[in-house]
Parts: sequence; structure tokens; C-alpha cells
Amino acid sequence: MGKYIDIIDVQSHFLPEKWIKAVSERNEYPIVEKFDAEKIIIHGAVHDKLPYHTKKSAVNIKAKLREMDEAGISLTLLSLSPPGPECAYGNDSDELAVIANDGIAEIVTAFPDRFSGIASLGFSDMRKSIPELSRCFDELNFAGLQMFPYVRGKGIEGEEFYPVYEILEKRNKPLILHPGSPVNKDYSNYNTGALMGYWFDDAICIIKLILSGMLDKFPDLKILCPHVWSLLPYLVERIDIQTSRFPEFFSAKINKTPGEYLEKIYTDCNNFSPENISFSINKMNGIGRMMFGSDSPFVKASFMVETLMKTGLTEKDLNKILFENAVKFFNISL
Repeated sequence: MGKYIDIIDVQSHFLPEKWIKAVSERNEYPIVEKFDAEKIIIHGAVHDKLPYHTKKSAVNIKAKLREMDEAGISLTLLSLSPPGPECAYGNDSDELAVIANDGIAEIVTAFPDRFSGIASLGFSDMRKSIPELSRCFDELNFAGLQMFPYVRGKGIEGEEFYPVYEILEKRNKPLILHPGSPVNKDYSNYNTGALMGYWFDDAICIIKLILSGMLDKFPDLKILCPHVWSLLPYLVERIDIQTSRFPEFFSAKINKTPGEYLEKIYTDCNNFSPENISFSINKMNGIGRMMFGSDSPFVKASFMVETLMKTGLTEKDLNKILFENAVKFFNISL
């Protein structure tokens, strides 16, 4: 990286071998479909599917490490690639979460200088989900929790998720949002969900967390909204103005504008346009809240580094994004 310090990748995903084995044996979602000799498709629902190449960085850890080395990434915060265990609507989603977390932990144990783990939960029974979250932090030393905008078909702003947020806030562990199995069945048409729809889900999820009053209930909860705050830099004025004009309709449960709440939300730099990255940083006053996120395997890590370098940001600001903000946000010990 030359004059730039090492890179910490805060959004990178993987399918551990034992997770693939577990879902390959299922006949209910999530399930695996073998596409050809080198590709599999994982279905989270009838309208949700994602393809993965078995010899590349989604499945092959050596390929993941090569991708990291080529991009100059020293440390990756590794999370389960979607769809996740919560897609199992039966009683076994918490057991699937244990399998996923153990698979991520095995990689961290094998390469402790290159990876730190991010937890997943099944959410079928909070009496199981909460102890599993504690295990991930106490025994596996994971750095945070990944959640998707919808869990078992419901938005994550509801009070049933408050016990999870309480633990995260108390332990100073972040909630890491990422697109997951959607509820919009139209996303399956031309696979527009994976192409662009998931970003709408992320933006709507963050606004629902705000409008529900959840962020007032947990004011110190750290949240990462992926993909350069998703669509929110382009909509923040509309959201603020309309919630102010019609508070009884939109915002009866909050005491500030949504934009003020967004001032505490972190993000990653994953966007395909350097101009959009620069615009969003300026719009959100967010140079201190953006971190490097490749979104591998969906985006090649070196492409994301190259895109970030084209923004024209100063060396000081690039180092914040590449390294310094992540150290602060995740409390990483160097």
C-alpha cells in the first residue's frame, strides 16, 4: 500500500465448510443447490438465492487470503455470507447459528493474525439465541453481531430484539447490518434484489430503527449501516423534512430529526463510484465514521481499494477509512 497503513476490512463474508455441509443436508430453507461443478446456489427462500463459486473467496479460505494479500488487507472481520440461519423457520435455526459460528471460529483460530469473527444468530428462541451471543463474545472473542434487515420475515426494530441490543450496548459490541434474505418476493424477478433491492432494505431498516424509538432506548449502541450508508445520503433531506412536517404520521416516537440520529451511524466504503463515496462523506459529515469494507466475495477486494483511491481524499482521511476508524469502532487491540 505504499504510504498508506494496513487495511482492516470490516465487511467480508465466507461460507465455512461445516455450514455448507449442514445446509446441503436440508430439504427446507436455507438449502444448497449445486449449479455446476464449481458453483453452488444457496436459497434463503423461494424468492431469494445467491450464487457462490466453490474455488473462490466465498468458500476457499486460501483464495480469501490471496484476495486479502492482493488488496493489502491485513485483518478481516469475517462474517457468514447470506442467507443466514434465521432463514430456517423451524426450531433448528439456533442450532444452525452455532454451526455457522463454530465454522467462523475455526478460521479465526487457524489464522488469528488475519481474521476476527462476527457472530450470527438464529432467533427461533431467545432462550437459545442470547446464550449463543454470549458464547460468541466470551468464548470465541467475536467482534460484533451481523443482522439482516428482516429476521424470520419481521423487521428488526421490534421490542423482541431488545435483549440482543441490550447485550451489544453493555458489551460495547457493534450491530453490523448487511443485506439478507428479503421479504419482497418481486426481488426474484430478474434477480433485482441482489442487483439493487437489498440496498433499499438496508436504508429502510435504519430508518425504522430510528422511527421506532429504538436508538433512544439504546443510545450507546454502535451500528454499522453498510454500503456508504446505503441510499440514505440521497434521501436524508426528504426524510428530515417530511418527518418534521408530519410528526404524528412518521415520528411520534423520536425527539430529534432522523438526520441527527444518523450522525452516530457508521458505514463502510463499499460503492462502485468514487464520486458517490466522496459525495456521501460530505453529505453525512462522515469521514470519521466510514471504514473499509470490500463486501467480498460479492465485490473483489482490490477493486474496492482502487475505487477508494480514486476519490482524491487526503492521505490522512484515507488512513481513517482504511484503518483508524475500524480500530476505534471495534476496539481492536494492536
